Amino acid sequence: MESHRFLLQHNPHHVATPKFHQDGFFFNEIDHLGQQADGHFYLLTAVNQLTQQADIRCAFFSQRNQVISPAEAPFGSIEFAETLPDSVLDQFLEVLLSSARLFKKPTLRLVNYPDCYAPQQANRLTAKLFRHGFRLVASHKNAYLPISNRPFEQAIQPQERRRLRACQRANFHFHHWVNPVLADVVNFITDTRKTLGHRLTLSPERLAKLLDTFPDKFLVFCVTDGSKLAALAITVHVRHDILYYFMPASNPDYRTFSPMVMLVNGLFTYCQQHKIQLLDLGVSLDNFHNPKPSLMRFKRNLGASESPKLIFEKTL
Repeated sequence: MESHRFLLQHNPHHVATPKFHQDGFFFNEIDHLGQQADGHFYLLTAVNQLTQQADIRCAFFSQRNQVISPAEAPFGSIEFAETLPDSVLDQFLEVLLSSARLFKKPTLRLVNYPDCYAPQQANRLTAKLFRHGFRLVASHKNAYLPISNRPFEQAIQPQERRRLRACQRANFHFHHWVNPVLADVVNFITDTRKTLGHRLTLSPERLAKLLDTFPDKFLVFCVTDGSKLAALAITVHVRHDILYYFMPASNPDYRTFSPMVMLVNGLFTYCQQHKIQLLDLGVSLDNFHNPKPSLMRFKRNLGASESPKLIFEKTL
């Protein structure tokens, strides 16, 4: 008997979807997939015949010019068990390619999760994609903070430590904004980014919908000066042990304080308290998707390490 059964589903419901073998990445879960690109997606899994759980999965979308994973998320691609046999990974890639060819699109595009999320799987997947004829079309440096018992202040550069202490002396406060007023969150992000000439990667309407639909996954944190917002960030609880720092915005009136340092300090402490092992600070790109050295330098000053975040394509 074959060890795995391959299953391709179109817009599957929870009850019809094989359970993934572990707590997987939120962006690959049915709930999130169902609100990307109007919910029209395909889910390919390989089901372990002994456990009846999916040991590997990839959700993809057929768009005008390509088949892509994901349609509207930071990453999608292929997520699999560390113990998955090489032969099953090879078979899965062949089935994925044959499935993608049915849509008569010129390319298949896979946006991988940062290598630091699952280093062993990421390295295996990269090697396999090259062997199956994929080409690397983009490689970004993704910044992240490994969470340890060490105080955040000890890991950051002296100038950032001074900024953090200036915020503390000014009696700024960091807090998790439970039950936020969504219009206030969206307007703050939109207005501050517009003032600074930064483009929103999501429409305000879609951002508000994500916050409303997934209040337990999309968490809002802020730094306040009395009743005034100095800085704010939305985070995504990608997995039980990973928090993704998403959509930061800082009030230009507080530029001299750099309250984002206090915000990241607060997030680091939140991760320590909730047994989160990795705080993902994301890639550092400008409005034109080019590397932004000043932003990467700021993250390094906060003690961040760097991990590749790769995008692959294959001509179909």
